[in-house]
Amino acid sequence: MPSESAPLSGLTERWSVDVQHPGQPIVLNGSVLVGGIRSPDFIRSYSLYTGEEQWLKRISAGHHVSLVAGGDSLFLGDDREDGERVSRALATADGSDRWTSAVSGGHVIPLLEAGLLAFYDSPDLIGVDAHTGEECWRKSLGSRIRSTALDADDTVVLDTGTDGNLFFLEAETGERRRETDISRHFHPNEGAVTDAIRGRIVAGSERIFFNTFGGLLIALDADTGETDWVTPETHPEIDGNTALPEREPIAVSNDSLLVIESDGTDRSDSLYAVDPATGSEQWVFDPEEETDVRIRSAAVAGETVFLSVMDELLLIDLASGDVFERHDCDSHVQSVTLAGGVCLVATAEGIVAFEAA
Repeated sequence: MPSESAPLSGLTERWSVDVQHPGQPIVLNGSVLVGGIRSPDFIRSYSLYTGEEQWLKRISAGHHVSLVAGGDSLFLGDDREDGERVSRALATADGSDRWTSAVSGGHVIPLLEAGLLAFYDSPDLIGVDAHTGEECWRKSLGSRIRSTALDADDTVVLDTGTDGNLFFLEAETGERRRETDISRHFHPNEGAVTDAIRGRIVAGSERIFFNTFGGLLIALDADTGETDWVTPETHPEIDGNTALPEREPIAVSNDSLLVIESDGTDRSDSLYAVDPATGSEQWVFDPEEETDVRIRSAAVAGETVFLSVMDELLLIDLASGDVFERHDCDSHVQSVTLAGGVCLVATAEGIVAFEAA
């Protein structure tokens, strides 16, 4: 993310709003768009620069709301209308309905460079025109989607489960470009580990990154799907019922891939920076408390990492891993979002906007 997306340093609070358990905000056209996590019966819009509420939209999703935005529209993948599941496009200016479609799904993939959204409604992946809501293509996958990503070449990457197959689809048509089998990297002890891709897939400009239940962090070439590197070189040993270490990629810049390491115990999580080209470790950040600290969100802009650790926002130098600024957020931090020179921190009790002093 370019450095102008975030304040550089010397942060000060610009505004805050009280919202119980907000989801991660989306910023578009000078507005902060946010839904709830535990009570997702609304979507709210706030001014990015003042925090003034612009509009509120009641919805009937009944579960965690995953929002996608582009152009001047906000897209809601799964809502209810007259008892039926629908998707919606809302105008970011006032929250009014742009269109409603019978195609819906809890997992929405933004393919906005191609003018589309993709909805997963098992067993189909459905391409919908983002301007009209009309169905453009439908592909039966024959497998359940566990996670997805969109790479720099406008290719949809789909993880379909424990067989190790990754599908690469053309965003505009849904046609399959290629397929990669990563099962050769699965843990050899099949009786103890049902291996698969674990959590999210992170797509960079040249590589695709993911981790496995077997404890590996893997990078694939984005053009060919071939393995570039794997770390560690051998699988961790299984010790009784202890979970294998998880090395979850969360963000990538040109020079560093950020990875959260946890091991299923009460030991605090760590944040690693690794070379995206080789997988070699660049630095590691360990919280001051040795137990029960969980790292859930980080964002990168320019040479700064914005990291949430419990109820704090930390600013870390991307090159060295040194913490150079701390801010107490008074409540558990759930996510960090950067846009327009503002750092938005969503906590359990609301949203705080930071800017450079």
